[in-house]
Parts: sequence; C-alpha cells; structure tokens
Amino acid sequence: MTVSPAAPTTRLRNGDALEDIVRPQDGLISRRIFTDPEVFELELERIFGKGWFFIGHDSEIPEPGDLVTRPCGIDPVVLIRDDDEVVHAFLNSCRHRGMRIARTDRDNATFLKCPYHGWSYKNNGELLNAACENHYGEGELVKEELGLIPVAQLGSYHGLWFGTWDEHAPPLEEWLGDMRWYMDIIFGRTGGIEIMGPPQIWEVDTAWKFATDNFTDNFHVFSSHHSLVELGMLPNNPDFAAYGHMIVAGNGHILHFVQGEPGNDHYRSLGLSHDLREKFSEFLTPEQKGIADDHGYSAGTMWPNFHWLQLISAGDMESEEEAFLNLRMETPISPTRTRMWSWLAVDKDATPEYRKKVYETYVRTFGPSGIFDQDDMENWEDCTRANMGPAARRHTLHHKMGLNRATATDWPGPGVAYPDSYGEMTQRSWYAQWLQTMAANGNGRRS
Repeated sequence: MTVSPAAPTTRLRNGDALEDIVRPQDGLISRRIFTDPEVFELELERIFGKGWFFIGHDSEIPEPGDLVTRPCGIDPVVLIRDDDEVVHAFLNSCRHRGMRIARTDRDNATFLKCPYHGWSYKNNGELLNAACENHYGEGELVKEELGLIPVAQLGSYHGLWFGTWDEHAPPLEEWLGDMRWYMDIIFGRTGGIEIMGPPQIWEVDTAWKFATDNFTDNFHVFSSHHSLVELGMLPNNPDFAAYGHMIVAGNGHILHFVQGEPGNDHYRSLGLSHDLREKFSEFLTPEQKGIADDHGYSAGTMWPNFHWLQLISAGDMESEEEAFLNLRMETPISPTRTRMWSWLAVDKDATPEYRKKVYETYVRTFGPSGIFDQDDMENWEDCTRANMGPAARRHTLHHKMGLNRATATDWPGPGVAYPDSYGEMTQRSWYAQWLQTMAANGNGRRS
C-alpha cells in the first residue's frame, strides 16, 4: 500500500505551524497572528507582494494626464491616464535612486520629473531625460530599458482599477470570479458610479486584520454603535441587521445582503431614490434586480483588504436617513499600525440635491471624525493592545457563530449563501483564504 506524504506545513520560528494555530474549520483563530512581527513579515511577502489590490476608480482620473498616488499592496504607485488615454500603474519610484516621482495625492501631468537628479518620464512611463546625459559612456544609459516600473498586471471592472505585482497571478476576472455578479449590483446597478472628492486617509494603532474582520460583522452594530440607536439614528432593534444572507463567493471574497427592518419600504432597493431604482431593470438581470429590490444594506470584501459598504443611516438627530456607498481599504504599516482609506461613491446619474444630502450624511458618520469609525477604531485599538502580550498570544479567538448552519437553498446568486446575516461564516472563509495564501507562498506553491 502506498502512503501519500503529509501536506507540508508552514512553521514559525518557534516551531508552531500556522495550520495548528489558525483553524477556521473549527472557528478558532490564534491571537498571535494579529500582532506577531514574524507573521507580519510573511504577510508582506505572500499576501501584499502577490495579491490583487484596489488602486483607484476611473472617475478619479477622467482626463489625459490625470493621476493619483496610492498603494498597490504596500508599494506606492502612480495611477495615471496618459496622453493617449491609456491607464497605467507604475511604481512611484525613479529608476535612478528610487526617489518618489509623484509627490502629491493627485495631479495632472504630461511628464513626471524626479526632484532628486531631474530624471524625467512621459506620462506613459517612458524615460525622456536623465541628469548629465553627456557624462555617460556608450551603453551606460539605455533609456528604453529604464522606463518606470509597471505593476505586473493591471485591470478594471466597473471602473475600479486593480493591480498585482505577481505576473503569475490569475487574471483579474478569474480572481474576481463570482464576485463580479455581486459587483454588478453594487457598482453597475444604474450604469456606473463615481467617486465624490478625495479619499479620507488616517492611521490607527491596530492590526489590519481587525479592521477587515469588522467589515464582515453585522452583529457588532447594535452594541458598538448603540449611541446612534439612542439618538434615533439607527433602528432600536438588536436584530435589525440580521434579516438577510451571508455569501461566500470564492477566492476569499465575502459579502452580506441585508433587508433591514421588515415592512419598511425605505430599506428596499438599497435605499436609493426612486429615479435611480427605476434604472435597475436596464442594467441588472432579473435575479440581480430581485436582490437589489429586496435589500437595503450590503457589505462586501474583495480579498484581502478592499470593501464596499452600502448603508442607510441618518447624519444627525434632525435629518432623514440617506443611503450611501462607502469604499474602504486598509494598508498595513506595521503589525499593529494601519493606514485607513475611505471613499464616498455615488451613482453617476444622481441629482445634485441627492449628492449633497449623501455627502453630508457620509462625513458625519464615517471617516476619522465620523461616529461609526470613532466607535470602531476604539474597538480595533483595544483589541490590538489586549492581544499583544505573551499570555494572550497563547489563546485563540472565538469564531464559531453559525459553524453548523445549513446553507440557503433559495438564494438566486452564485457562491455559497447562508440564511441570517448574524454569523461568522464569512469571517471563517476569509481566514481560510488567509491560511491558504500564507501556506502556499501566495501563488499556489506550498512552503
């Protein structure tokens, strides 16, 4: 009889195997992975060096020469539309000494000039001029080989641009997989969205995974944000966000669709105005339209760190509730410090009056000065601090809600769906992808 060799494991320096301390199938996740520098080093190499990452949206660079500077993973890039209207993403680093060449958050440029030695590049990445060219000997400066370094692959879906540094990564559409079907509902429901203004950016003393975990967690809302309930800005019902489904869409992508309080028409059709709701039939399939019609909230995560949040909330005690679309991203700085990114998106056919109300609601509720984010940041920072010590790191966190829950048989969309959007099925799926990626060296080859 032939005995198959055991699957290789990924061991940390103290001998612990990741597969032993992260056990999504059992709902047990080691506290160690949130603060350990060794785990963080592996994440930078295997996740942030090889995955697909959101960079920006078409509406942020509408004209030739428009650019924004963003991370792709953790490396800085310039997302730019060149003079021929082709979109590129380049490492934001001169080929000479590595200096940043684009030093503002956004700009419009025909060429990019390094402030250190003056090397200049066209907005399509080609090297135009180097410093003191007459001092180079023959063959010492080959401009055709010294253009800006592009991401290995760049692609877009519904105007959202994603990049990866891994030339062997699966193509964007394959990586998105079934998530595209749900992205149609969120980003293509009325013919497209656009970003309103620049992103809000701030830093938090937290592990990036705590923020990611939070964005697929509905049942924290009533307790963590109870001050909003007391102010009448959220429903006074502990189960108000439980009426829905959780969906595992494959490749680490996860999402919720939540109906909101039963019997309240305001929580239908994603909370959009009636003129926008009427466009669903034009841009969505009947199955997609049915989901959009029947739900008010949605939270989605595209592996590993990009999120949407379709939310209905009041901006203050005096205002009516408004629906808005918030895009989110976390960029790790260290094991216990994270840079947060938050964008406001709106359907491009929304009226000026609707845009104004949505903007006011968003800035009062999200971002570093918003009520929701202030509550969440306190949670994430305290979770991080409490899990840093040697005693805490010997224990696991509990992710067992819905561990034995049966799947939904009547859900019309792709992926694996579960009834009741209070559960930890999506968290377990995300951590399973984390474990697979970390064990597979980020590209399918196990270490």
